[in-house]
Amino acid sequence: MRPFLTALFAALLINAAHAEVRYISDVLYVPLRSGQGTQFRIINKGLRSGTKLTVLEEDPGGEWTRVETERGIQGWIRNQYLLAEPTATLKLRAAQQTASQLQNRTQTLEQQLAQLQQQNQQLAARLDDSEKQGQTLNNELAEIKTISAGAIDLNSRHQTLMEEHQLLQTEIDVLKAENERLGDKSLQTWFIYGAGAVGLGVVIALVVPAVRPRRRYSDWR
Repeated sequence: MRPFLTALFAALLINAAHAEVRYISDVLYVPLRSGQGTQFRIINKGLRSGTKLTVLEEDPGGEWTRVETERGIQGWIRNQYLLAEPTATLKLRAAQQTASQLQNRTQTLEQQLAQLQQQNQQLAARLDDSEKQGQTLNNELAEIKTISAGAIDLNSRHQTLMEEHQLLQTEIDVLKAENERLGDKSLQTWFIYGAGAVGLGVVIALVVPAVRPRRRYSDWR
């Protein structure tokens, strides 16, 4: 038998160099018996490795333990099949589940990060637009201030010109009144001169005949 096994093992080693590698599953099915020994009846022969059991009683000899399944089935099982911690398969499964959750969480965080980066870009663009609008408004405000300052100066100049115009208008009115007064005075003067001339003419007309020498008539005449 041993040579056969040796040959078989050698053949397996030879084939392993060319065949695809496979591994035996670590799944184990443990029987649950009605008593402490293999001679007792098997109550459940399919307790899968990693099944959670509740300890009810331990054999003083340390070989068997009475347990209860989650379904309420009670029986005895060898201590060699019991572990204080979950099996490596369960740990691996839990680790894989945790890794899957972490991967999903990572993908979610990556999506959130991408969204935040996009929002950040949009906010940066809006901030740039706001800064440009602010600069434009500052320029417009400076222009308005300049125009306002010019308008104030223009208004002040207008007020000054209005005052000067009022003064000139007053002077013109005074000059008109003076001119009218002088005109009336000149008219009166010319009227007096005219009246004097008429009176002088009348006087001359009366005086000249009186002072004209009379013609002497000859005796012959």
